[in-house]
Amino acid sequence: MLKRFFDRLVIIIKRKKVQTKKSSRIWLFAIILIVVFAIVASSAVYILNQPSENEGDDFIYTSLDGSTKRLSDYRGKVVLVDMWATWCSPCIYEMVELHKLYNSYSRDDLEIISINIDYREGIQQIQDFLDQFEEDGYTLNWQFGMEIDDNLVKYMNEGTIPTLCIFDQQGNLKFRHTGLSFYNEIPSNWPSSSEEPPLLSPIVEELI
Repeated sequence: MLKRFFDRLVIIIKRKKVQTKKSSRIWLFAIILIVVFAIVASSAVYILNQPSENEGDDFIYTSLDGSTKRLSDYRGKVVLVDMWATWCSPCIYEMVELHKLYNSYSRDDLEIISINIDYREGIQQIQDFLDQFEEDGYTLNWQFGMEIDDNLVKYMNEGTIPTLCIFDQQGNLKFRHTGLSFYNEIPSNWPSSSEEPPLLSPIVEELI
């Protein structure tokens, strides 16, 4: 299932290259898309050299047990916040990369919080999503929850998902990226013409 999602993404990207040959008008449109993509790609932001703030960022979300949690509950750890939805194909593929990352670090060092940003989806849909991954051999046992009152909009690029944010031990935002990210290796079938996605492990390693 997961490989099929990724292969579909690759085909879509390659198909766009072929379609641009059909007419000069489409070619012009493709150039505009490339420029827009370059702007979106700039949403991958490193903030590693900024001075730390005393209080750091904070927000609330609803966990799957119905309780209200805060980003500040995880002070002292590097925290990766994953903004996603169950219908988002890149989000589904990225869960495998997050699974690799999560299992590579101690719970004293790294926490992942995957927050569903689609208000139409509830706890049961998220649980069904996790159960499907379990059947496929992946136990996604980090924190999952739901957004409250659009309070994550400030971290997102026009509501685009997946979006990842990485916070340091004091809650300061150190990295943000919209689009696919990978654990520590880019797949061999990733189109060479596409923007190279970030690798998460080196970023986390630098903060820890």
